[in-house]
Amino acid sequence: MIETKLARVISYIFHPLLIPTYILLLLLNLNSLLSFSLPFSYKMTLAGMVFLTTVLFPLFLSWMLARLKIISSMYMTTREDRTYPILAISVFYYLTYFLLRGVHISSVFSYYMLGATLLSILSLMVNYYHKISLHLVGIGSFTGLFLGLSLNFGVNLNTEIFTGIMLAGIIGFARLKSNSHQPAEIYSGFVMGVVVMSILITLL
Repeated sequence: MIETKLARVISYIFHPLLIPTYILLLLLNLNSLLSFSLPFSYKMTLAGMVFLTTVLFPLFLSWMLARLKIISSMYMTTREDRTYPILAISVFYYLTYFLLRGVHISSVFSYYMLGATLLSILSLMVNYYHKISLHLVGIGSFTGLFLGLSLNFGVNLNTEIFTGIMLAGIIGFARLKSNSHQPAEIYSGFVMGVVVMSILITLL
């Protein structure tokens, strides 16, 4: 019982919609990745905008879809429930990328949002055949981002990479414990997130 509750808490804390906000906050505080300093208020405004477009808007739309009975639940427990929400996430992610292209911020996060858009589209395509874990796609994109940066620029980001791998194990356990996924859905989600994001980042 306790493990099930813990699994639910972990799933909420590391919800895939929250990953872009976490990554932005991390990048804004990694001086080795950003060649300029930004006022704290500007960082919070930027994080607030990303949180709005990548978390609140998709959640609100999912809630509306559930209210209109277009999907059975905003928790997207079935493959059928995932189609419209994932499509909406893809649109909002690309909107975030588009809005940030002209903002004075590292191109790393802009590329990440482009990669997140691509991963959302790929997840939508895979969803027709296989209920891939979006949680593991999310944390896989986190790991792939720092792996790609390390390979591309030769910087030591082992802490971030290992953190991503450890979190993947924790989140994977939580998704299995809550009976949300099968092991193959967990592994495929993480691998897809890492591979797609790391390849894209190496093209920077």
